[in-house]
Amino acid sequence: MTVEVQGLDPDRMIVLSLKPRFAEAILAGVKTVELRRTEPKIVVPTRALLYAASPVRALLGTCIITSVQPLDLVTLWREHGSGSGLLYHEFQRYYEGVHVGTALTLIQPCAFSRRIPLQDLRARPKGFRPPQSFAYVDTKTGDRLIRMAA
Repeated sequence: MTVEVQGLDPDRMIVLSLKPRFAEAILAGVKTVELRRTEPKIVVPTRALLYAASPVRALLGTCIITSVQPLDLVTLWREHGSGSGLLYHEFQRYYEGVHVGTALTLIQPCAFSRRIPLQDLRARPKGFRPPQSFAYVDTKTGDRLIRMAA
């Protein structure tokens, strides 16, 4: 069931670059939290485009980020580890060398009916470049990308 989310950021979206297993887990509704080393500067709620990195290299769908929580690592794992799709040793390796991480709470995953491969994204007039971690796109560009999957 999809619930209308009020107050979506009207100006921009975020593109999250993910390992394919995590993108698929988000779209399956199994992964409800995305953990990041760097806190994105977004107004919540914000629509997110889900880009699966190599070897998939395609936009797969969308979700909505409803909260951004920077937390110390003990609290981050305790509160969000179960929804992250990570095993504890993966969590430790990912956050090695830092003391604070960020939890992005995700709702309403929506898989595209057609994945948009990187070569199609790059063929667009402004040429999409997948981010290393995340990037911001204006809503007009984000909506154009979403329409490509129709």
